[in-house]
Amino acid sequence: MAFGSILDLWKKWNIRGFVILSLSLQVFLILFAPIRKKIANDRIVFLLWLAYLMADWVAAFGIGLISHNQGNSSTSATDVDGALQAFWASFLLLHLGGPDTITAFSLEDSSLWQRHMLSLIFQVGAAIYVFVQIFPINKSQVIPTMLVFLAGVTKNAERLRALNLSSLPRLRESMLSGLRLGKTIISQGANDKLIEEVNAPRDGYSDGEEAKLLESTMVKHAYYFFQIFNVFIGNLIFKREERKMSREYFCKVSAIDALRVISIELNFMYEVLYTKALAIHSRWSYIFRFINFTSIVLAFVLFNRLQKDGLFELDVEITYSLLFGGIALDVIALFMLIFSDWTVAGIKWYTTGSSKLDSFLHKLVSTTDELRDPRFVVGEAENNSNVIYTVLDTPLIFRRWSESISACNLFSETLKESPTRMYKHDRPWGITTFSNICNFPFCVAKKIISCLQEAGEIIRGRGPRERLMIANTKYVSKNPFIKKLWIYIFNELKRKSENANDLAEVREIFEARGNLFLESEPVGIECGHLLLYVTEVNYDASIIMWHLATEMWYNNEKSTGENDEREFSKILSDYMMYLCLNQPNVTFAVEGIAQMTSAETVRELWGHADGATKDVKGLCKILSGIFEPTSPLRGPGILALKLGSLEDLKWRVMSGVWVEMLSYAASHIRGEAHVKVLSKGGELLTFVWLLMAHFGCLYIPEWGTHYEPLGEWTNLSNF
Repeated sequence: MAFGSILDLWKKWNIRGFVILSLSLQVFLILFAPIRKKIANDRIVFLLWLAYLMADWVAAFGIGLISHNQGNSSTSATDVDGALQAFWASFLLLHLGGPDTITAFSLEDSSLWQRHMLSLIFQVGAAIYVFVQIFPINKSQVIPTMLVFLAGVTKNAERLRALNLSSLPRLRESMLSGLRLGKTIISQGANDKLIEEVNAPRDGYSDGEEAKLLESTMVKHAYYFFQIFNVFIGNLIFKREERKMSREYFCKVSAIDALRVISIELNFMYEVLYTKALAIHSRWSYIFRFINFTSIVLAFVLFNRLQKDGLFELDVEITYSLLFGGIALDVIALFMLIFSDWTVAGIKWYTTGSSKLDSFLHKLVSTTDELRDPRFVVGEAENNSNVIYTVLDTPLIFRRWSESISACNLFSETLKESPTRMYKHDRPWGITTFSNICNFPFCVAKKIISCLQEAGEIIRGRGPRERLMIANTKYVSKNPFIKKLWIYIFNELKRKSENANDLAEVREIFEARGNLFLESEPVGIECGHLLLYVTEVNYDASIIMWHLATEMWYNNEKSTGENDEREFSKILSDYMMYLCLNQPNVTFAVEGIAQMTSAETVRELWGHADGATKDVKGLCKILSGIFEPTSPLRGPGILALKLGSLEDLKWRVMSGVWVEMLSYAASHIRGEAHVKVLSKGGELLTFVWLLMAHFGCLYIPEWGTHYEPLGEWTNLSNF
């Protein structure tokens, strides 16, 4: 009896359910796929990953169900009208084309475009099989079905083209072709345009710190630099004049405007790699999109005029939902296309504003300037209201990256708790409550998984304190991005880039991981006694020693709310540990080194801690008393003592060293690793990487800093 009920339910809803689910997934993806670049949240990324995988599978399975039902007279066959099944199969094929906002979830997906092409051939064949089986018998919906089928085939072809163009080998090939043929924006006189705007009236530009440029102007400039620096995606090179132009621009522009330009550049990179951007911004694409939209509208008109006697009312409603959904998806895609950065850049670059149409287009993009501008609010430390800073808080719909910086530290890992959030901004009660409700199931699942993992360790005879490696730690905090922190990093790199014309100086900047700052005696005192903790130890060990020393002084001193460098040292220290533990692929050439060293350090801390040690200050006290020669904790303790001899100047030294360590990590990994994190909310590390490139501070030992058309080629294979 129960089996019969289940069979009846399956018979009624098998095809109907998959058709409705397929449409729902398309709507979800086109609206929410862009969120993954705006929020650094693993739970959101997981949901989008699930929807991305299900969207293709559901559409393909639905077509398979429909083709299987043709000629099937068993009791499990559906009761949906045959002509409607063919019509729905065309819509499922249309859904396989996917939304514009996501074509690839990872870089590897684009490289598998041949597999997508093979799958498409099978799905088109299955749809044609359905047509051959049904239309000789029932020709009532032939024309609407063929119209949607045409739209589905062209949309899938567009997706295949986007996947092909965004695959790394094809990108590299197109960039090489562009270099050989001189197809750069500079060759079109754009260089002169940008120079003219850089030297425009003083109220347009600033040597200070605040944003001074209109958002549409920022998009225009970012598009210019994207045309130059996209070569880093394909591990290629830029020219001498391009490097010179970039340095000149970034030495003139304000720190916040530089942040805006880089964020838009990275947004262009994200859309090239993970969306249909390369395929849809062309004249032929506009033509085919118009044909597709017209086809769906005509299909709606023709279906609306058909006699629907004999059709179930539910099936008619589902068909109307598919038609309205198809039209709505195209309208949403058109709206996103019109207000995209690509369109704004095209209008600003390639229209003069002299004609009425050009003037209208310029006014159109200018109307959104205030909406798209980055927003700032006042934030404060969670447990210290004396520490107040201005933080980024752009509305989610206009955000281009997560505008956050992650934090974790070894003390919190030892105590099994997330670090205290340093800064937060007040949010409406409703938003906070909704966020907590959404996070509750994930928190419960995380606790269960954590317990199972620890139980597994115990069964294998290894307790949680005896882990060989700390990887993907769950004790992580997300903090808003502080404006002053970026200004500090920008000014430090700008100061170092002043001598970047000299090849030897560039090499020193590129290889510096704290030693250059210490050797320069930045605070008027000699810091040579600290070089041992930078140059004589491995990079991972250096990070851990300076991290523990920073933690000791930060927790032992009371904050007065007046020392920016103290707060910056803490933020960068925790951020570098986060990169070491949770993003080792974007920090070290060999993954796992810092994770193993960190696990050894935590085990040592546990070995010295007693059961009464339940807070950070207790761990600091223990660490300051360890001087055993064989202990990995001896180095951080001695380093902290030496830093203490600098008194109030120690925070200037620590913050400068941390900026250098950050820039070292940013410049010594491949560009492919940097662009991978763009789909996860982005990282400060990637901004620093591109900022160093703009300042001309990237160096390759084998080749130099740039490409000489008649001389040396700069092989940027390390980026």
